[in-house]
Amino acid sequence: MNLRDKLRRILPDILPRREQDAIKGRELISRVREVLGNTYSDGSLRTQFSLLALEADTCLARIPNGQGYYLRRAGDPLPSLQEVFDEGPDTPADSPLHRAIALAVRLYDTAGLSVFAYPPEEESWGHPDLVVVQWPAGQWGEDGAYTMRPGKGRHATYRAVCVGVADSPEVSRQAFYRALACGQWAQESELLLIGPAGEAEEELTRLASLYGVGVRCLADPDQLAQLPETERLFRAELSAARDLLAELPQVVLAPPRHQDHPAFSPEDMPDVLPVQEWARQCVARGRVESYERRVAVH
Repeated sequence: MNLRDKLRRILPDILPRREQDAIKGRELISRVREVLGNTYSDGSLRTQFSLLALEADTCLARIPNGQGYYLRRAGDPLPSLQEVFDEGPDTPADSPLHRAIALAVRLYDTAGLSVFAYPPEEESWGHPDLVVVQWPAGQWGEDGAYTMRPGKGRHATYRAVCVGVADSPEVSRQAFYRALACGQWAQESELLLIGPAGEAEEELTRLASLYGVGVRCLADPDQLAQLPETERLFRAELSAARDLLAELPQVVLAPPRHQDHPAFSPEDMPDVLPVQEWARQCVARGRVESYERRVAVH
């Protein structure tokens, strides 16, 4: 039984019954560990909490525009992805990091790809900032959903993306190695740098050639500060987002190298298992709903 199914089974017994008694994620993790033990990381549990809170048929409800989980009742409203994306105890809702992540999400989803976005937080070496998902052959419908063509052997492919700010050659180098470490399970990995690579350009290009990690430079910190606030950037219509991206300078130092047999399996990096479970569910039903194109999670 996967983590998602285990949580669906145990959460009704450990969640508070009333919204006013809602518990924060840390307390919910503690209660889950009393039942499941320490098999899963905090990141994996938080990710599943946020995904489940976005599903109408699960028991997990989340306080709108706040923090706290409780038992969902029939008819309770679902939170929007924007609410999930903006909330965070340690990061202001419109911080440069939030804005950079939102910009990165729009870079990929305007190209018709789905994006699984981990929450802006302290730098993690256990998962990338984004996972870009390429679905099996199909087409987007007028309702905003993607329907896959029937057939055997369908599966999604993944690009692990880390976002960094090119403050200095040392910071850029560290961001590169983080992208390398966080992408060993995916078919492709990429570093998206905010700002020009500057003195680090030659070294990053050489490292990219050696390890197969793509490196792309987009905008710069000053331009990032002048962009619309995070919520507007995240919610912008497709055409408006494309126009905005077209105005920003973009330099590809190296494209990501595709690998059919990644060095690690997802099981080697438990914090990326939630995106695999989410993608498998979409492929199994042959459809990706419009709201799932930009999955942003705590």
